[in-house]
Amino acid sequence: MKAPFILAWELTRSCNLNCLHCRASAVMDAPAGELSTQQGFTLLEDACRSGTKMVILTGGEPLLRDDVFDLATFGTSLGLRMTMAVNGSLITPEVALQMKDCGIARVSISLDGTTQDVHDSFRGMKNAFNMALRGIGILEEYGVPFQINTTVAAMNVSQTSAFPSFIKSLGAVAWHVFFLVPTGRGESLKAASIKEYKDMLDTFYEVYRRSEIECKATCAPQFYRLLAEKGHEVRTKGCLAGTGFGFVSSTGDVQPCGFLQIPCGNIKDMPLSEIWSSSPTLMSLREIASLKGKCSSCLYNNVCGGCRARAYEVLDDFMQVDPICWYE
Repeated sequence: MKAPFILAWELTRSCNLNCLHCRASAVMDAPAGELSTQQGFTLLEDACRSGTKMVILTGGEPLLRDDVFDLATFGTSLGLRMTMAVNGSLITPEVALQMKDCGIARVSISLDGTTQDVHDSFRGMKNAFNMALRGIGILEEYGVPFQINTTVAAMNVSQTSAFPSFIKSLGAVAWHVFFLVPTGRGESLKAASIKEYKDMLDTFYEVYRRSEIECKATCAPQFYRLLAEKGHEVRTKGCLAGTGFGFVSSTGDVQPCGFLQIPCGNIKDMPLSEIWSSSPTLMSLREIASLKGKCSSCLYNNVCGGCRARAYEVLDDFMQVDPICWYE
């Protein structure tokens, strides 16, 4: 494996919000040593040459980087599918036009509540909900495809059944649901219980089955076991960390994913392709036989695999059982 099929690049840890669940613990002042524009170009060239097909420009808030559209334009020129993950607050008509001009294929905007009180509490800023909706409206007006990302925790799990119709009314092309991994500021946020998690996946399955838009569960690999048990063809593994998915931090650290914060090397010292093919951590994640606990003997470990980041944060061992799994 020379490169991940999907690469998420954290352009910056600078952010204008203060989200309770932020895996990056992002603040307004970015840390020193973030990758330069030229280092970014080199990363994109190496990733493309080595087999990466899709890049997610994320953060922090990627729109706070002055060169974000230069980087997106360069990636598009290489033939990469360039996407962007934002909080929506900084989207203006001018930004939407720049997104179109540089070839952004899709934008994801986070909505963690169907009401202002829940979303604003999640995001740590008053009026964040209205700013996100304004940004969504601008993307819709200017024809920029967008999806909604939702992180599920104890404080918003009761609203999940209201999301499908709400999201459809916004004009989104997809709904991606992320189940809380207790890392970064998310360590202090109460996760949904195992029962709430299971019930949410059952509810999400009905949305998945009936929905007219794309629905995807992330950091919830048990959903893919559920699909397999119900006779669906499963074309992806539940947890792709270190296999089909990779992450580069704002300072160049390569990680299996954004939530599994184990540095495997730094692109300032070695190309992504060399790190991806030689890191002992990444190689371990690709060995299903190395899984521990009930994950090791589970008949669905090649479909689910358990969330490796959750195992690491809760049990301090990324190959241990996913602690939120209810299966025996």
